[in-house]
Amino acid sequence: MERRARERADKGEKTSLFTLMKKAGRTRLTSGVIARALDQGDRLANELINDAIRAAGPVIASAVNVLDVDVVVIGGGLGSRLGQPFARRIHRAMQPHLFHDGRQSIPVVAAGLGDLSGALGGVVLAAERAVS
Repeated sequence: MERRARERADKGEKTSLFTLMKKAGRTRLTSGVIARALDQGDRLANELINDAIRAAGPVIASAVNVLDVDVVVIGGGLGSRLGQPFARRIHRAMQPHLFHDGRQSIPVVAAGLGDLSGALGGVVLAAERAVS
């Protein structure tokens, strides 16, 4: 996303992404910077997120088709920052690519544990292995 944003900004497209990045003291675009740009109505940030959702829909649907999961959890920085509205958009983008077997649609939810989700998952796994 950052590479595409830089290419478009270098061609003269207006965006607040890099100004916000510098104000935040960041050297890379982060989910927080992107979220702030979206909150400010930045057109390029919105287009980048739309493109990401369009790309993620068929990819996640393919994983669901192969793995037969009960739920899809959208984590990472964007999942945490953009929350359930972001997850709902991914859910809609997945629908045309899902094989349906008569069950209701697979729920897509935003991760609720934020940046600590990986660490907490590791602790739970270690605790389960210690008990068994």
